[in-house]
Amino acid sequence: MTDVDVLVVGGGPTGLTLACELARRGVTFRVIDRSPEFHHQSRGKGIQPRSLEVFDDLGVVQDFLDAGASEMPARIHMDRRFIAELHLLAGARSRPDVPYPTLVLLPQWRTEQILRARLAELGGHVERGLRLTGLKQSDSQVVAQLATGEVIHASYLVGCDGGGSAVREAAGITFPGLVSETEHYLLGDVEVDGLPRDGSYVWYAADESSVGLALLPGTSAWQFGLTVRPGEEGAGQEPSLELFQRLFAQRTGRTDVRLHNATWLSRFSYKVRLADRYRAGRVFIAGDAAHVHPIAGGLGMNTGIQDAYNLGWKLALAVRGQAPHSLLDTYERERRPVAESVLKTSGAGMTALFSTKPLMTFLRDWIILPLMRNPAVTRAIVSKTSQLSVNYRDSELSVGDKGKVRPGDRAPDSPCRHPVTGERSRLFDLFRGPHFTLLQFDAVVPGLAECLDRLHGNDIRVYQLESGPPSRRYGAGRGTLVLVRPDGYVAVRTRSGDAVVDYLKTILVA
Repeated sequence: MTDVDVLVVGGGPTGLTLACELARRGVTFRVIDRSPEFHHQSRGKGIQPRSLEVFDDLGVVQDFLDAGASEMPARIHMDRRFIAELHLLAGARSRPDVPYPTLVLLPQWRTEQILRARLAELGGHVERGLRLTGLKQSDSQVVAQLATGEVIHASYLVGCDGGGSAVREAAGITFPGLVSETEHYLLGDVEVDGLPRDGSYVWYAADESSVGLALLPGTSAWQFGLTVRPGEEGAGQEPSLELFQRLFAQRTGRTDVRLHNATWLSRFSYKVRLADRYRAGRVFIAGDAAHVHPIAGGLGMNTGIQDAYNLGWKLALAVRGQAPHSLLDTYERERRPVAESVLKTSGAGMTALFSTKPLMTFLRDWIILPLMRNPAVTRAIVSKTSQLSVNYRDSELSVGDKGKVRPGDRAPDSPCRHPVTGERSRLFDLFRGPHFTLLQFDAVVPGLAECLDRLHGNDIRVYQLESGPPSRRYGAGRGTLVLVRPDGYVAVRTRSGDAVVDYLKTILVA
């Protein structure tokens, strides 16, 4: 007998996203976090477009758009000399297929605050000050031991508890990768006098040092970041406001800028690590517990959010007995390659921005930065890190015909007429919720909707779309059927109603 269906360990963005997913599917769960209080730290400060689409599905995207900012020029200096102002986030406009085209900047504590509020609306909450000390598992359950002496029995356990994951260690999952012993970063949240509050700043130097100040929208604070190597001042020292101020003045030459009112001071090493597996029996890991990234583009946090989005619907079907447990194996097979790719992308981004080796210096100063002044180039860079191109084309869950939008691709948005009400709508409005969605383009397969309703009820919704923007966006001719997964990826593209029925029989128990 279990206490809950799922125990989520870790109440950060990954754990909260997963909890919201489980809550709206009627799965019983608990979310525990070892910290006694909610933090107020900036940490990962950017929400990528694909994560905004996740939050659209969860019903909170407008909260993120209202709280954050997408217009933030970056003023780049080299050896104390101003060399460029980059507008990476400017000029991007929503498109019919991409309603959220650019990164939204806001501190991580605000992201978590919004997700906690949504979780509360769904009937859940985070239990603070509860630390996992051990776990055991059998064929039917996981038994989690807490430092308080409490024992929790769950059908499944998911570790969303960060890079130092107690869940990962207790489950015996290894975490290979690179941890730099020669360089680390000082990071913190401070208020700043002496700089206009209309952009962010980076200073590079020929000795390979760097320092940056990034404005945190919706607050009076800035995120301060600085690289430190062995032998330099700051190496081995505990972070302090006085140290931050002294190093800032030394590296920028700006003695007129004052840092004050620090609310968070931290240090961390350059790490690139990827778990050898994401599952050990009934225990899963997600987010930083599974992959640790350099601090480029907030890609680590965003990848974790999408880990949770991928795992949530699969766990819900498994615990309700509506799907074979083998469905849960597709979580690792789909998400681990994504993290592997993101690690390469973020590592390359750090090298391009921070390295002062002669070749990289030449490329950055004479090719990369001049190109980045071109709005078309900056839009391309933002698009590359948006995670909208992430796909599961090689997954066993992606079957059927190829086309403009292939099985395994993100299902794009499009304006449409609502098939039931006739009002103006969007495909994302049809997708929103915990169900599969079948789009029938221009023609109805007789009896298919009734068959699917009889077999699967509310787990699938069937819509007929007339010729128009959606069919052009999907490259769908008359009679094309597109089945969209609950997490917004194309599962099946076909012209056969039997193919859809047979596919769902492998995923959903009638």
